[in-house]
Amino acid sequence: MRKWNGLLTVLSLVGGMIGFVIGEWILDRWSGIMHETLLMGIYFGQFALVVGICCLLAEIISPQLNGPSWRLRYARDGWKFLVPATLLLLFVAGVICQFIYGLQLGNSDKPRDYVLLIDMSESMKTSDPNNQSIEAARSLISKMDDGKRVAIFTFNEQTQLVVPLTPLKNSGAREQLAAQLSAIKAPIGQTDIGRALTMAMEHMTKERIPNQKAAVILISDGYSNVDLVKTLAPYQQEQTQVHTVGIDSTQREGNLLLQRIATETGGTYHDVKRVEGITDVFDQIYQNGQRWHLMNERAGIAAEDGYHGLLRVVLIVLIGAVLGISLGIVFDNRYLAKCFSIGGAIGGLIAGIVLETGLQGAVEPFIVRALADAALAFVLSLSTLIIAVGGQGGGTGGFRSVARDRPMQGERRSTEVIRKQFR
Repeated sequence: MRKWNGLLTVLSLVGGMIGFVIGEWILDRWSGIMHETLLMGIYFGQFALVVGICCLLAEIISPQLNGPSWRLRYARDGWKFLVPATLLLLFVAGVICQFIYGLQLGNSDKPRDYVLLIDMSESMKTSDPNNQSIEAARSLISKMDDGKRVAIFTFNEQTQLVVPLTPLKNSGAREQLAAQLSAIKAPIGQTDIGRALTMAMEHMTKERIPNQKAAVILISDGYSNVDLVKTLAPYQQEQTQVHTVGIDSTQREGNLLLQRIATETGGTYHDVKRVEGITDVFDQIYQNGQRWHLMNERAGIAAEDGYHGLLRVVLIVLIGAVLGISLGIVFDNRYLAKCFSIGGAIGGLIAGIVLETGLQGAVEPFIVRALADAALAFVLSLSTLIIAVGGQGGGTGGFRSVARDRPMQGERRSTEVIRKQFR
């Protein structure tokens, strides 16, 4: 029997939009700081919780799917199931799906050479008053594997080579590099990112070992005019990634420039929001190279990779199906769980396609995420209209051993049926 609760559709869509707003705050606050598996767990967990609250309220107000007796006898159980069935279940689902999606980040052909470009212009006195960028570089070097090579440049309107490409053979080499980092002069002057990138490439070309990959980590709080086509051409030719780190969220122009540099070289962009997060970002770049998650754009050589696109869609379908099951658990109703899981999978398919086509295009990412979240919440709410709800006599049943009194269309079961159930 096909049923529909119009109020549930409205409130589910409202919940999806609230979940989107909370999710955007989470992404804005923690992207580049929190690990992606945890980030996506929290994102999908809170989204499911908000949608679950709205759907439960809709059925309590107008119990079109479970029947009036459910509201009187069992609606209170829905509040008990709500947090574990939505927040916790979807947190686990988000973590697992992001872990699967993140497996593509592993790269056996990791860079052997790392070049650090650290902005030491005048503005860094305000953006990084405690020299956290220097401390992050020192921490990164201490954690690098033996056999890696590191070079360090500082730049303002000029670029200074602090440390040429130096092999990390032992603790002594690391201590020597740390001492040279401590001797870096105080920030002064303007910013010239283009010159820094050009000099870094010249140094890598001069010192390059054949068939050995290199990567650049560039940290800056400012903006400068850069001929990206000319400056980045050798990076693209040598397949050298530039990972960029922005530490001043108010510098929109500068952050957009850093994003373009990272995207066009196959690297990653990180907006740390707080300068204290630089060390974690450096660690992430070194450990994984790429930091993509299910709700953002892929960068680098995988940007147009059909495998990763298909994987994203499949994982969002799975998340949609689990979200549907979670609603069935909230209502303690196995028939609705089946129905919502199918509807959630359909909604997840639509949301996954929206994310994949939109995030890899020219549309603003937050608009794409809003459309995807809305599509998932809306289609999920239509599940019982799209798919017939099963059950004895068109009714539904709980997950527990004793069937529930949940008549559809206000029907009351006969005394004979009730008696049979409790024999």
